Amino acid sequence: MPRFLIFFLLSLVTVLNAQSDLTRSPVHLQIRTVIDEYETNVRANTQKIIAATTEEERARYRSTVPSAAPYATRVLAIIEASPEDPGGITGIVWLITQAAAFPESQKAFDLLSTTFAASAGIAPAVKSLEFQPLEKVESILETIRQKNPHAEEKAAALYALGMHYFRRFDAGLSPTEEEAAKTRSMDCFQEIISAHGDVKIQGFPIAEQAGRMLFEMANLSAGSPAPEIEGQDLDGQTFKLSDHRGQYVVLIFWGGWCHACHGVLPVVNQFVTDMKTGGKPVTVLGINTDIPTEARKAYADYQVNFRNWSDGTTSGPITTLFNLRNFPTLYLIGPDGKILLKQTSIEAVRESLKGL
Repeated sequence: MPRFLIFFLLSLVTVLNAQSDLTRSPVHLQIRTVIDEYETNVRANTQKIIAATTEEERARYRSTVPSAAPYATRVLAIIEASPEDPGGITGIVWLITQAAAFPESQKAFDLLSTTFAASAGIAPAVKSLEFQPLEKVESILETIRQKNPHAEEKAAALYALGMHYFRRFDAGLSPTEEEAAKTRSMDCFQEIISAHGDVKIQGFPIAEQAGRMLFEMANLSAGSPAPEIEGQDLDGQTFKLSDHRGQYVVLIFWGGWCHACHGVLPVVNQFVTDMKTGGKPVTVLGINTDIPTEARKAYADYQVNFRNWSDGTTSGPITTLFNLRNFPTLYLIGPDGKILLKQTSIEAVRESLKGL
């Protein structure tokens, strides 16, 4: 039998044994009972909101959504009563990913970087650290990256570090800081692709996510030529981004499903009107992510006055190409087709174009 296959089988047995130990653990079962109780109460409250017949009734139920605070206290108490039990991993993951606003989460961070740093099963919690301040989690992620023998956990730490360095690169720091952050980010993502190509975290191939981040760094940064967009509007008419070369183009990725978009759309509509009234060489183009029937309703509801590609979903081809992580997202493209502003606002676009 080839050596690599023997190594793979031994690694698989180790992971399966670890998972089996975890699910058999009384600590895991105790924690799972608390979490299930919390989730059951949340679902029951949600059902009451859905079934409510008046806004007053809905508001009353929204005000009584169960807090995770008492459940976080109970989960941490179970972990601390048996700190070496592998079943505590269940609680660590939940405290970090679902109860991050509570003080018990900080204790979970401490345990993650010490007691459980080399454990299997912590990948979801590790990956979620990309949303915490870098100064708070950098040492934790480096510890897990170096000490944890499991591929999922190593890949999760690399991805979280890569995202932190990417955001520093994307933030427009000094050229020296920007280049250093870019290099560190690319190193993390490239290591994931080369060393952890088969790893999935919560069902998603981590190497694919790393590849999209590398594409974004190379092709979607300020100063880069914007990727060509070619697609159809709701009437089936095909058009391209390059049709508008020679003009400034504002791209907005949005959907009627997106609550954050609802307040932005009237501002964008007014911007379109102002640019037309002033005769400015500026075009606004939308990438709508609703299914077609919902898209027509959204256009009418928000009186959209700019042309849109119909991407169909939040995983449509244009949205995927631009590696969207937040909605709405706006870009400003220059007359030469290069990206001027990324993940910006209409206010920033107005400021950038005020000399026209």
